[in-house]
Amino acid sequence: MYPRMNPFGSAIDQSLAKSLPLLPGNTFNFNVGSDRFHVSKHWTIKNGLPLLADRDFPRNKPGIGGNEPPPWALQKMPADCSIYPKGQGPRIPSYVAFDKQVLTFEGYYQAPIPESAAENFRVHQCKIFYYLEDDTVQVLEPKTFNSGMPQGNLIRRHRIPMDPPCDEEYYTVQHFNVGCEITLYGKTFFICSCDAFTRNFLNRIGIRVAENMEMPPDMATEKRKDIKRSLFARKPHECRDTRGPFLSHDRHVLRFWAYWDDRCNLYGDLREFVLHYFLSDDTMEIRETIKPNSGYDSFPCFLRRGKVMKDPSKLIPLPGVESPQTILNVFGSIHGTKNKKAHFLVDNLGLGARDIIYYSDKDLAIGAVINALGRAFILARCDEFTQQYYKERYGIEDFTPLELTKSEMPVDPPRPDTPPYAGWGTEEDSLVSWKTLEMKPHVKDYRKFAEKEKDVLRFDAKLYNPLQKVNRDRRFTINYYMADDTTQVYENLHPNTGLPKGNFFFRGRVKKAGYQPELGNKPEYYEPKEFFVGNILNINSFDFQLLEGDEFTYSYMERNKEMFPAADICICLNKIREAFGPLQAEDILKCFAENDTRLQGVMDLRNFRSLLLQISKCALNEHEIQTICRCYAAHAPSPGVDFLTLQAIVQTELRKFQFDKFLLERVEYTLRHRDPCRSGNVDRETLRAILKGAKLPLDKALLDFLVDKFPTGDDCNRVPYCQLLKFLDWEDNPASVAKPTAIKCIFDWILPQPPLKIICVNYRAFLDDVCPNIKCALPAVVCCCNERKSCPQHPQTCQSQFSPDQNGYCPEENAQEIGMEECPPQEPVTIYVSVLVST
Repeated sequence: MYPRMNPFGSAIDQSLAKSLPLLPGNTFNFNVGSDRFHVSKHWTIKNGLPLLADRDFPRNKPGIGGNEPPPWALQKMPADCSIYPKGQGPRIPSYVAFDKQVLTFEGYYQAPIPESAAENFRVHQCKIFYYLEDDTVQVLEPKTFNSGMPQGNLIRRHRIPMDPPCDEEYYTVQHFNVGCEITLYGKTFFICSCDAFTRNFLNRIGIRVAENMEMPPDMATEKRKDIKRSLFARKPHECRDTRGPFLSHDRHVLRFWAYWDDRCNLYGDLREFVLHYFLSDDTMEIRETIKPNSGYDSFPCFLRRGKVMKDPSKLIPLPGVESPQTILNVFGSIHGTKNKKAHFLVDNLGLGARDIIYYSDKDLAIGAVINALGRAFILARCDEFTQQYYKERYGIEDFTPLELTKSEMPVDPPRPDTPPYAGWGTEEDSLVSWKTLEMKPHVKDYRKFAEKEKDVLRFDAKLYNPLQKVNRDRRFTINYYMADDTTQVYENLHPNTGLPKGNFFFRGRVKKAGYQPELGNKPEYYEPKEFFVGNILNINSFDFQLLEGDEFTYSYMERNKEMFPAADICICLNKIREAFGPLQAEDILKCFAENDTRLQGVMDLRNFRSLLLQISKCALNEHEIQTICRCYAAHAPSPGVDFLTLQAIVQTELRKFQFDKFLLERVEYTLRHRDPCRSGNVDRETLRAILKGAKLPLDKALLDFLVDKFPTGDDCNRVPYCQLLKFLDWEDNPASVAKPTAIKCIFDWILPQPPLKIICVNYRAFLDDVCPNIKCALPAVVCCCNERKSCPQHPQTCQSQFSPDQNGYCPEENAQEIGMEECPPQEPVTIYVSVLVST
């Protein structure tokens, strides 16, 4: 300390001034006579680090709020350089070199307790952390349960100054070592041990570390632990871990069907049960199978879940009579007193325990007798999981069920016959009301209704052999609903007949002819397999013959051929193979070749049908013939997209939004920029992106369709953009103006439509499947010129109109459609037939 000069020139010792009592006349005001009252600097820089300056001493240099000390005053100058020598190599900051490196020490400090007679001090065990990156120290005291003292973060992390007179310095790594005492803010910590990392680090920097010492125990903490341990039994009951079987066999249940023959007793009966054995805890339950009108109460649980003893005479004692452990002898009172505890010995060997044997999975087998509380249950059969379990566990292979003889089988009481249908409501509702006294609706198959709600089979029909002439021309539409197996008959319009159109038979299930309710016969309803072309159905005493079905009906029946045998092509071909019989291969081919004058492998549908009926000897019905014709139909190739209509629609949209030739030139400039080779073609994705970027006023679906379907200009599936721009130019190359229409309708116009009717049949492929041993020299290409459609020999005219050789993709408006020439008669071709004989 140095004396401070007051304004009157006398030196006043600050420590002396602070030690005087606070009485009037004993205080000194050091600011009397001063003319500078600036705030002192609290921060300073020492050794390149910003530190908090000590306010008990004047500053090392004069500044704002500081006075120059007298020359005779003693000053403490901190070291200007570090005590460690500089190393070799690049300088790395400490926060990088020692990042996340902490020295850990364990120690304790003693806190005096003068107000307690039981103890004089208490030991506080602490952990001291020294962070190498910034020389900060943190002290933690682990929390103890119910200690009554604040514990946890005892000293927060920061640089801790040393005690005076070295308070200008801070604790460094050299001050911490095992067996040392350090004083932190008045508390003296004794370091007992450190971890392996701390020991290795100190040894590397040349500090020798002593061996770890034991931490002294805290008597108060040990006393609380003894009190806590005294609350529990010193010798607890034996603990058995049953989690292993539970985890490995949870929800694994063995199921046996058993019966109990109690007919030897009065009013006894042969009763059936289901035995469940739970593998998770080796318990068993027995449930009774109660038949309707048996006279027994509806208590299905005959024996609740639990362990079943093999010897029922040794019943389980009541709770408290026996315990898992036996007490051998007791010293003093059993319950003990306040001053004297009870002492006893426990039989750990279990000499006095009773051996109770319970049923296990080893005792269960088909034919075994289970004695469940005096009742003998005979196991008759088991389920698949039980069989698999015994195969893997015990290697049992024989699971023959135990069947009762006729004398042992219980005799069921005679059931009354179902009364005939009275005619009120539906038969299903009447049957449910007869089975039970409670009025319950008939349960429908809602899953089938949801899956097949829109599946409706439609057939055109007529009356079969009507007596009146007016009924011969009547036509009907028969709808069969797959969702609920109902049928509806609708009569079509007949002009100038006086017969109204509408529902001829309302939707409902149709019974077959011959049902007589007075005789008690069960009604038979029409099934889906009985609906096929050519079949005769009796609906409401009217005979209907199915003439033809729509495209959905044929496709649906072919997809579900397991329900419709007449639509199964395999069954139809097998019938034809059986009908061919002794006919030779030459005769079969000759029959078909006589009706094919051009020898193209294609035959007219009418000739093919008559020839098929002749060869098969009428073994096929009309629907089976339709199935064969649909399977081997010779369809012409698709005529392609109608680009004339597409051009008219696109140019109409461009004309409506004034997307003129000037804007198309900008699109052409962009396309030529993306075509550096000047090939005149761009790929479709690039073209799609450029047209969308140019904001072509077309619907997104229409634009994608135009880009995807436009003809290619080379082998790389690229589009000639010059011809596309001419296709879009409505000023120089105009097309007819299209009417505004929805996009969905546009696609229906420009997309090719599939043929609705079959005209020709490819009998060459039909013979290859029916008679695989026939090999003929007919051409493999099928020609359908009679249909006035495209074929490989005669490509369609509209396809040639968009060839790159012509000037543009769009023909003139007055261009007439060029007729297609028919194939000229070909010269006779010699047919070579070879029959493959299998050895």
